[in-house]
Amino acid sequence: MIAGQREGVRGAVAGSVDTAPARARQVRRAWAFLSAAFSVFLLLCFGLAGAGYWYRGHATTERLARVEVVGGGERAFIRPAYQVNWSALPVAPRGTDGEADPASRPAPAPIFLREGDALKTEEGTRVFLTLWDESKVEVFERTQIEITEMRTTQYINRVRAFSLHQKRGLVRVSPAAGDYGRSRFQITADPDPQTGRDRTTVLLRDSGQSAAGGSFLVEVTTGADGETTSAVRASVRRGVGAVRVQGYEDEVRLEANQQTIVPAGGAPGPLTAARRDLVVNGRFEPQEGIAQETLFPPWRKVITPGQSGPSGQLKPVADSIGGRPVSALEIARSLDSTDSANTGLRQNIDALVADSPSLVLTAQVKVLAQSLPGGGEAGTEFPIIVRVTYRDQQGRAHDFVRGFYSVPDPSRPGPERGREVPADTWVPVELDLRDLTPQPVRIDAIEVYASGHGYRARITDVAIVSPD
Repeated sequence: MIAGQREGVRGAVAGSVDTAPARARQVRRAWAFLSAAFSVFLLLCFGLAGAGYWYRGHATTERLARVEVVGGGERAFIRPAYQVNWSALPVAPRGTDGEADPASRPAPAPIFLREGDALKTEEGTRVFLTLWDESKVEVFERTQIEITEMRTTQYINRVRAFSLHQKRGLVRVSPAAGDYGRSRFQITADPDPQTGRDRTTVLLRDSGQSAAGGSFLVEVTTGADGETTSAVRASVRRGVGAVRVQGYEDEVRLEANQQTIVPAGGAPGPLTAARRDLVVNGRFEPQEGIAQETLFPPWRKVITPGQSGPSGQLKPVADSIGGRPVSALEIARSLDSTDSANTGLRQNIDALVADSPSLVLTAQVKVLAQSLPGGGEAGTEFPIIVRVTYRDQQGRAHDFVRGFYSVPDPSRPGPERGREVPADTWVPVELDLRDLTPQPVRIDAIEVYASGHGYRARITDVAIVSPD
């Protein structure tokens, strides 16, 4: 019995010795688990804090743009996002001096645009968009846009972003000052016919505070159908801009007062001085394989034949000015003609120029021959004439006419609308249309033609230029 008790004691001692290491291992595992759990807890805390900090800095909220229609009656329209119908925008009442006149009738309630809304203007109407931060977007006449992004960071003034798709027309964007670390103001245009994604992006390259005071302009011209983009012109008035084109790695950097023209689906053109040339094909370069009526597109023939004599002729000629080869238009009619006839070309322009500080008409003219001296009996018949039709602030039509002749009439004073030039010599012409009274608000068209009995003259380098 005593022996049995001894064996039991030895077994209990051995059991207690065997469980001590196991307990130590369990303690170590418990501490390891607690340490891992605490580490995960710390990671979660830091992760949540980081996520909260990131969200605070990157969460965005949608902003609005206030709309103001300038002139033109109800000729501006909006189309809310996800809708197909356009609605006319009301115009604030104005007095005879053009200033707001709420006494005549109550002013319409403010109208705001948001992301996804589209806006278009018709002839004679401009719209100003004032963004939430007082940045300005000027939408000129015959323009259509859609706002694709208009946001800022929600909790801190870290980022602001404004982007629109421009289908056609002319738009100027001028960011305002703001306490933002980064700004993005951009316009996209020229959708790919296969994917529908815009191929050209124009943006103000500066960011944050440096974007304040910048200004850039985008003009989208369309083809004859009014839908297909033919070219995108981008220019920077102040600040630094950039143009990016799908399929081309390098972006084009635009300094102040520079521009580039991007043909549809093509590469950006060379940098030039920022200017808006209202006349297309001012060197009268012919295009093969098209109707004779539009031999010099987009110019169209304007001919008034005489009663008995032959009609005048239009033809492209190669010449040189100071050693520089040029393509020119020659207008000619037989010098034996004894009745009057007009022969020339007309180009519709339909451009708003109200805000252009200067508006310069330039050309090169050469008078080769004329049968009537001076400007004829009425002082209106010259071997080469430039005529610009325009409208004033009240919408009234006017024309500016300047004729050129090389043979004076000794029996009459010089014609009021004429200028004598040396024969068979290229003469530069430069006239500022801002000197006209009343001043042009919109240019309707330009004509180059000859009038009289017999004549032969040439003209080239025709342009009406306004700075952006």
